[in-house]
Amino acid sequence: MLIYKMLIIPLMLVIWLMMYTEQLDHELSMKAYYKGKQAVNRGAHAGALQLEEQQLSEGIFAIDPEMAYQMATEYLYANLQLDQSGNPTSQSYLRERVEILHFEVLDASLTYPFEYSLSEYGYSTTFDRPAVVIVIRMKYPRIFSSNNPVEWNIIGNSQLVFQ
Repeated sequence: MLIYKMLIIPLMLVIWLMMYTEQLDHELSMKAYYKGKQAVNRGAHAGALQLEEQQLSEGIFAIDPEMAYQMATEYLYANLQLDQSGNPTSQSYLRERVEILHFEVLDASLTYPFEYSLSEYGYSTTFDRPAVVIVIRMKYPRIFSSNNPVEWNIIGNSQLVFQ
């Protein structure tokens, strides 16, 4: 009977450690997802703040698409600690390149409220003003090599805000 107890205790310890590491890996991957979502939202917001000066002087609130893309990627890359081409720096928790799959500026020429849909990502929303929409693909490597990397398509948007 003593032999069974001596075998069962280490076996239970191994099982408990495996469950603990799996839970730890899951928690860290969720933290990575939330950091990615915050970075996408901040990038979209930075992009939505880039107004076309010429149209603004005429009283039209329109987003400059080129400046919006530039600022959105700058904020996105800074928040995820990526270099200028989207590759992780040594400080980043990511190990693979972040891809911008979709970037779109909804301009002032549309009729608002505007029903927006991205069927390939199963996403739809209603915008009341000009907006920026960003979709990125982010891969989290997982801590333990026995687990496959987790990959997400993260969607963010921001509308032009004015009073």
